[in-house]
Amino acid sequence: MKTNFFENIANLNCRGNWKIAIHTDDKGQVTVSALFNTNNNGDNAYKVVPPMLLKGTAQELDEGFFEAITKPVQETAGLFRNMEEYLKGLEQAKLKSKMEQDKKAQGNKGKAVSMPSENTEADNEDNDETETAESREDKKRRYDETMKQVSELNDRCKYQEALDILPTVEEYPEKKDELEKKQADLTRKAKQMAGMLQLF
Repeated sequence: MKTNFFENIANLNCRGNWKIAIHTDDKGQVTVSALFNTNNNGDNAYKVVPPMLLKGTAQELDEGFFEAITKPVQETAGLFRNMEEYLKGLEQAKLKSKMEQDKKAQGNKGKAVSMPSENTEADNEDNDETETAESREDKKRRYDETMKQVSELNDRCKYQEALDILPTVEEYPEKKDELEKKQADLTRKAKQMAGMLQLF
């Protein structure tokens, strides 16, 4: 007897591991538990992804199994890919940050100690203003970049990931309304997505 089951799995174009369990009862009902995850996922978050549960008669599952699992599996595969990319980016950011800190530390060591002059206080005020302006620019740039990433994750239905990197009101009190609105929207969408996954 020929079946297209494995061909349909291959056509999902999602590389990874499948765990499929099938239970049949004496009334002819079939329950299928299907769990998909990827091989090279460096994040433990995949452990909390629940299996998809489908119930019905053998005929119903023959007709609707792949239709029901295609979207959730593709979204799960995308989620794992994004987690992997995020972890790699995080490592690069940590490395870059450490390099910058080392540069600053070496620069401070190399500075000669200058004798105080009459203009020292005024010079310090100028330096403070310059540093404050630069730190404000850096902060704004970081915020804009992060919000761009949040928007991209939102567009790809990666709501929980977007929530994980969303800046906090404590960091940006001046953006309180925008951040609270974005957080509420992403939280609502993440709950809807979780609810949909549980249906399968």
